[in-house]
Order: sequence, then structure tokens, then C-alpha cells
Amino acid sequence: MSVEWNDSLFLSHGVMDDDHRTMAVLINKLYLSVNEGFGNEATCQVARSLLEFSREHFSHEKRLMEHYSYPDTMRHLWQHRELLDELSSLINSLEGASAGIKAGAIEFIDNWFTAHLRDSDAKLADFLNSLDPEPDPRPTA
Repeated sequence: MSVEWNDSLFLSHGVMDDDHRTMAVLINKLYLSVNEGFGNEATCQVARSLLEFSREHFSHEKRLMEHYSYPDTMRHLWQHRELLDELSSLINSLEGASAGIKAGAIEFIDNWFTAHLRDSDAKLADFLNSLDPEPDPRPTA
């Protein structure tokens, strides 16, 4: 599996779309690293990059949701936690004594990403775009 960026993932929210494209690239690098056998160290580095970028992106989305009082914030944040936990588990597995990829981890990440964008992030983008065509993309904490 790999993420193919297409119109179904485009949310018409510039900053979110830019971040999601970057996440798609990192997910595809992770997929490639696993499937081409680049080794645990290289795969772990890609997973760490995806985890770090995801944390930054999710923090940005959290600030937007709080700033604009998004009504579904708690469910959305819980979904973010799911991905962060899966990535952390994958990294721990790669770094562990029995270093290896957890079965289904890459599939989970791929499926989570596309489902989350098409559902939860699409709803958030619609909400934000209904308030202001260009809401402040990076409100201060």
C-alpha cells in the first residue's frame, strides 16, 4: 500500500493540504523502506520523521480547533492519538531486541491517514472554511 495524493484528499485549506501532502510523502517513504528492505535503522528514521511531523501537524490542528471552538475537538484529538501511538509502537518495535515491523503497522498507518483526511479532517476544513475563507493558519498558543 502507499498513499496516492488525489482530489479525494484535497481539503481546500492551504496549510492543512500542504501538511497532508508532506505526511503522504513520509508515509510513502516508510512503505518503500519496508518493502525494499532498507533495514530497521533506515525504516526507524523514516518512522521517527513521520512521528515528529505528525506531532507538529496535530499540534497545529489542535490550536485551530481550540481557537475556533470546533465542536468535535475531543474525538478528533483521540484519532490523532491513535496514529501517534501506532507510530511509537512501530519505532519501539524497530529499536527492540526483536527488531522488526509489526504485522499490519504500515497498513494501519496508510488506512488511518486516508480515512482520517476524508472524514475528520474534511469536516474540520469545512468548518474552518465556513468561518473565514482563510483563517489564521498558525494561531499563537
